[in-house]
Amino acid sequence: MGCCTSKDDDLPPAFDPIISLSDKMAGPGITVRSGSITGTGSIMGDSPILQDKAYFEVTVVRTGTFAVGVATKDVALDGVLSQDKVATAWTLTSSQQGVAALGAGDTIGVAFDQGDYPVQLYFYRDGKVVHQLSGIRGEVLAVFSVSDGAVLEPNFGGKPYLQGMPPGFQGIIKSMSLL
Repeated sequence: MGCCTSKDDDLPPAFDPIISLSDKMAGPGITVRSGSITGTGSIMGDSPILQDKAYFEVTVVRTGTFAVGVATKDVALDGVLSQDKVATAWTLTSSQQGVAALGAGDTIGVAFDQGDYPVQLYFYRDGKVVHQLSGIRGEVLAVFSVSDGAVLEPNFGGKPYLQGMPPGFQGIIKSMSLL
């Protein structure tokens, strides 16, 4: 042990913040139980995506109408968010044209890349990109929408990712004020 090291250097960090679902940014018809989202409406992650390359996943527990992606915090959360209805929501929906039907047990990987211009959002299934969006603007948060019996289970890194994170990406880092 010298001036710059101690026996504590080998210990894991005491606080490794993983984001979760926000109880303040949820539609009135949303219920979260044991990490699963049910009901009707939308809910956001509790921290904006500030890093260049962020990743999260969602598993479809039960089918219905659903959407997953990112949105600005000012969107109305009382319905299912889709780009054709909300200009500041960028999502993959359960009925997305050009994407094979998503069913119970499917896991969707979401990779958000704001390290280059234009900002890109990639959706993965079985390790392959199935949908891509660009032109995302503003500070965004992860968003999940459910309706018609759909149940989604998000994973922000609290357990191993099922899709395998793309190179250069990492789980969403929780923004924290030091003041």
